[in-house]
Amino acid sequence: MEPRRASRACDPCKRRKVRCNGQSRCQQCTHVGLPCTYATGPVQRSRKKTVRRGTVIAECRQGSQARNDHNPGRFLQPWSASIEFPIQSSHPNPAFFLEFLDEYTEYVYPMSPVVPATEIRNLIAQMNENREAASFAYIFIAVTINLTRSEPVQQAPATRERIATFVTRSLEYRVPVGLSTQPNVIGVMENLFTQMCFVGLRRLDLGFSYLRQAISYVYMTLPTHSDEGLAALDVAERSRRQRAYYECFIHERFTALTFHRPTCLACLQNFPDHDPSLPEHVEEGFNLLIQSFCFVDRQFLDFALGDRSGVTVEWIQMKQQELDDYDWHQKVSELPELMQADLVITRHWLRTLTWQIALSNTLLSSSSTSLLLSLSFPLRLSSQLRQFLSAVPRDMVGIHGSGILEKLFEIANTITDVVLHLKHAPGDETVERVYDIMFLRDFIYSFPGFETLRPAALTEKFEQIRSKYPGIKEIELLQ
Repeated sequence: MEPRRASRACDPCKRRKVRCNGQSRCQQCTHVGLPCTYATGPVQRSRKKTVRRGTVIAECRQGSQARNDHNPGRFLQPWSASIEFPIQSSHPNPAFFLEFLDEYTEYVYPMSPVVPATEIRNLIAQMNENREAASFAYIFIAVTINLTRSEPVQQAPATRERIATFVTRSLEYRVPVGLSTQPNVIGVMENLFTQMCFVGLRRLDLGFSYLRQAISYVYMTLPTHSDEGLAALDVAERSRRQRAYYECFIHERFTALTFHRPTCLACLQNFPDHDPSLPEHVEEGFNLLIQSFCFVDRQFLDFALGDRSGVTVEWIQMKQQELDDYDWHQKVSELPELMQADLVITRHWLRTLTWQIALSNTLLSSSSTSLLLSLSFPLRLSSQLRQFLSAVPRDMVGIHGSGILEKLFEIANTITDVVLHLKHAPGDETVERVYDIMFLRDFIYSFPGFETLRPAALTEKFEQIRSKYPGIKEIELLQ
């Protein structure tokens, strides 16, 4: 029979008569926020007298406060010297984490090319000794599941629970920035991946909070204000930090236009420096995505989210021409379908938003000689979008998650308004209009998560379309 292991309890646990794990900062004291101290000699126990629940905790806190009042130097101690974060080794087997690397490399990394699989592999190997490594390993799994499952997390309780669990584990191991720690690129992407997961879980305020934290970290890691600071970095690291900056910039712009949140980042003067270690198609696709969101400048945000009285015909034409760039479309057509889907739908979404800005300021006309200023302009976009979506596999669209559905919803909502309010067009033109909108409706409604995007108003508009075009028997409404 093995002898019983002797363990020594800390002073607060002895006084409270609770189980102590004997660590330098035990679990019980950490939980209630008490100083964890150990007596130099044995203390006699007595159960003759008891005290009210909570009394010991209050006394320990008062004693700690009294000691601190006589220790002015406490304010000068570094943060890491006063708080310890013991490493727990209760992680799944590393093989569990490594199973997600292929999906991450294929679906997540091309759109967020900052932390490659080789680096994640190294972080997984360090999980038992490094809290930052453990935190990132868990959030990398969460964001991979969030972006690669065909059924949105709102409609799959098991998937939702898995993502929430991994996000929680990541947050448990996250080390706050303090006097002895500095943020890095891993921390930037850790917060950004957390934001993406919270948006997928429809916790938008939490998502915005972590987006702002990622932005704060990127300010501290990329010395954009100092040419000397940038020059001191090697090309690969400088390019990676620039890509991390643009990742935050893109997510901030989308969040502003979709959820009406404020922005603080500006487009950098140039694209990220060329990084030879980055796959050519990933670098090209990411630069094209940057180009699309740099289109959303400060003036565009002001018009989209605020006062539109200053919008002019010249500004609308300039913006629509920028978005109708033949070279951009040619480059996109040479990319993998996964990247094409995101880029093309984002481009159509931006064109739709620009048209809405013009419409609200009565700059459009059904008799305009310029198609860019025509009330029927979204119908041209609907035809183009139908052709594209007919050619690209459906899962290449769904893999981008709720963000792509938000964009498609906005496009469909605008096109139905145009179909409803324009006068009847003769013959085949009317049929084609309605067929385009029917196709777009069926495509969007085929995604299980669409019901989270306010579909009632859109369904009502489809019913109005049926009333307006009773002769088109093919119209079938979503039940």
